[in-house]
Amino acid sequence: MKKYKIAVAGTGYVGLSIAVLLSQHNEVYAVDIVPDRVNLINNKKSPIQDKEIEDYLLTKPLNLKATLDAAFAYSNADFVIIATPTNYDPQKNFFDTSAVEAVIKLVMTYNPNAVMVIKSTIPVGFTKTIREKTGSKNIIFSPEFLRESNALYDNLYPSRIIVGTDLKTKRLTEAAEDFARLLKEGAIKRTLIPCLWILLKLKL
Repeated sequence: MKKYKIAVAGTGYVGLSIAVLLSQHNEVYAVDIVPDRVNLINNKKSPIQDKEIEDYLLTKPLNLKATLDAAFAYSNADFVIIATPTNYDPQKNFFDTSAVEAVIKLVMTYNPNAVMVIKSTIPVGFTKTIREKTGSKNIIFSPEFLRESNALYDNLYPSRIIVGTDLKTKRLTEAAEDFARLLKEGAIKRTLIPCLWILLKLKL
């Protein structure tokens, strides 16, 4: 399978687990704005509590580098995975998607051809709305089904893989299929994983 250059925005439990998973077979840059987190990852130490992440960083031959240089990471990427926090305000019933939107803006500046995969928790309809708002046709969505402290384990043994795309765009449909295969390639459990990469009309 083709080896990709991948940037992951955010090194929380979602972003770091995906970065570790995919860096087994691809070149991955994990982007963060906190120097201490970047230094820990580059010294093969996890900034979060997760047994499998800690073990993989220490013992596996990962092609993974953490960086503060978003411009470099995004400009060279085939895929940019967005795993930045979207804090939910239950009083206002509101997701703060500003961090996701900031990454999208940077990627469009540095590498408008990169396929962006949103892994952050977002409200229904956000993917369609942000595509219309930014004019980018390169944004897809892949929900995560991960538990804190067990995120890499859940990626290694996934119950299902879902990637949402635009059926009318051949390139995006192919990119969604490729991304689903990348997740499956990194898993230990590779058989009998339902892979769904089509969610009609981007109602995501």
